[in-house]
Amino acid sequence: MSDIVAPDATLAEQLRRQRVRTTLTHLSRTGDLPALPHAATAALALARTPDADAVELCNVIGSDVGLAARILRIANSAAYIRRAPARSVHDAVLALGLRKTCDVLVAACFRQLYRDPGGYAQNLWNHALAVGIATEELARTTHRLDPGTCFLPGLFHDVGRIAFLLADEASVEVIQGLVDAGAGARPELEAEWYGFDHAEVGALLAADWGLDADQCEAIRWHHDPAHASGGRTLALLLSAADAIATAIGCGTGIERSARDLCAELGLSEEDETGCAERVHAAFAEQRELFA
Repeated sequence: MSDIVAPDATLAEQLRRQRVRTTLTHLSRTGDLPALPHAATAALALARTPDADAVELCNVIGSDVGLAARILRIANSAAYIRRAPARSVHDAVLALGLRKTCDVLVAACFRQLYRDPGGYAQNLWNHALAVGIATEELARTTHRLDPGTCFLPGLFHDVGRIAFLLADEASVEVIQGLVDAGAGARPELEAEWYGFDHAEVGALLAADWGLDADQCEAIRWHHDPAHASGGRTLALLLSAADAIATAIGCGTGIERSARDLCAELGLSEEDETGCAERVHAAFAEQRELFA
């Protein structure tokens, strides 16, 4: 596994991250750690390659018949279709664009991690998808970051929670019960229980999957953007997107206001309302595509 310790990280923080890494290493050896399918990791690598072309991406998609069919269905959906229907993977990539195709491909693969166990995993997936959409929409509305770079960090922001769920479902149920009862915030309760929280785990997983340092730092601090040493704007977008997703009914905890976060991003209440409405509409369309 790669590491994302900043050069100025304190000794205590380095030791803390090492403890998380030791746990993740154990989980990876026991098979309890989520892993992205090859097609998703290949797509992430292509997304980071400046001179990547459509042919390479088509080859990745074409290696999996089921995935190719899904990409075609998504490209021809009302959410994405812009011109004549796509009749081949190449048509789909041209219609969606390279970056959006990578996003859709990774999301389709990532969805498989949330199949089991039961309804809680489904709720986590709905939240992940809604936050991905909301982060991209907030970036577009605020002009703070390139929207095309914001969907995947939003989608991955809570991947640490699915890691906890796959490794220790019973403890996750206890912590969720405490959150629902108002006993405390999830990150603090997780830190008391495990010694670290889902955001720390998620940041390390995201680094292993190929997200850049600022994106990983934003995931690490999406519950507390002021602490981000890099990627602070993205961390703020993630935090606001998290609150908006919960407000539109795609949350897994107690609803919190996005107003202060949106104000810090320069959005009025009217802007925030419009953004939430667009996120809600986009989620309703895209949820069916990844069912």
